Amino acid sequence: MAEPLRERSAIRRLAAGIGLLGGAAALWVPGFASPYNWLDLLSSSSITALFALGLLVVLMAGELDISFTAIASVSQFLLAVALARQDIGWAGTIVVSALVGLLLGLVNGAVATWLRAPPIITTIALLNVYGGVLALISRGEMLYDFPDFFTYTAVARIGGYPLTLQTIALAVTAVVTALMLKATNLGRILRAVGGNRDAALRLGINGMTVNLLAYGYLGLVSGIAGLAHAQLLQAVTPGSLIGRELDVVAATILGGASLAGGRGGVVGTLLGVLFIALIGNILVLSGVSPYWHQAVTGAIVLAAVAPIAWRHARPALAEVA
Repeated sequence: MAEPLRERSAIRRLAAGIGLLGGAAALWVPGFASPYNWLDLLSSSSITALFALGLLVVLMAGELDISFTAIASVSQFLLAVALARQDIGWAGTIVVSALVGLLLGLVNGAVATWLRAPPIITTIALLNVYGGVLALISRGEMLYDFPDFFTYTAVARIGGYPLTLQTIALAVTAVVTALMLKATNLGRILRAVGGNRDAALRLGINGMTVNLLAYGYLGLVSGIAGLAHAQLLQAVTPGSLIGRELDVVAATILGGASLAGGRGGVVGTLLGVLFIALIGNILVLSGVSPYWHQAVTGAIVLAAVAPIAWRHARPALAEVA
């Protein structure tokens, strides 16, 4: 019962923080309250949100993957090559992106399970492998020769405002992730394995299968994020997504997920993404250097992790005393 209570507490704190931050910005930051600013904020932060939803599933299983931006970069590069050589349409575009991401995610899950090394070390190594191979093959060249169907900014319009591919991808992924975690046996298994892996394995749960499903899902979602990013910018610059890992991890932890596993939810994760995105948006509109965004995000991660570390350290300190 304690875990859902902590998740709800994280959601309440985030909602209050977003309300205070947004209210203050609406009063004192020019252009912040503009509907077009919020639409731009939604489209740009949707990429981070997609990554965060995929990462949430991996964290729920008690694992950690840092290579998702490299997977998205490889996926969007191969997609750009495919679009330049073949008329694959929207269906083919989605299949290529999702399939490349899924395959690389499964590779991550298999390697992380077989090596039994700390997953953060394994996936940082894989991030560098994917990024290095991509740089070698692409030679760092930008790709921007896309077919006409791929260049339309708005898929549809609601009340005169554009409904973008990024927004649709985020909405679908959020619903699928929420249903998977809340309404399926897989969600309960992920929470059980993340909460107490040894006990779950003794009950007969296959650890390799769980890891492959979790890492594979993050890979698939990362492939879709790569597609959404390429369509948003109308260009693919190899490796341009690499370096956004901190924002994603920060948003997921702020949303109530635990690095120890077994905890987290879709609503909290999305609120965490919104909170991080609001800070960046306010800094930009205020004319503050974008480098401050990285510094502030790092400070937020420390502030979010510190209470968790202190909670785990107290029993050990009590035994020593």
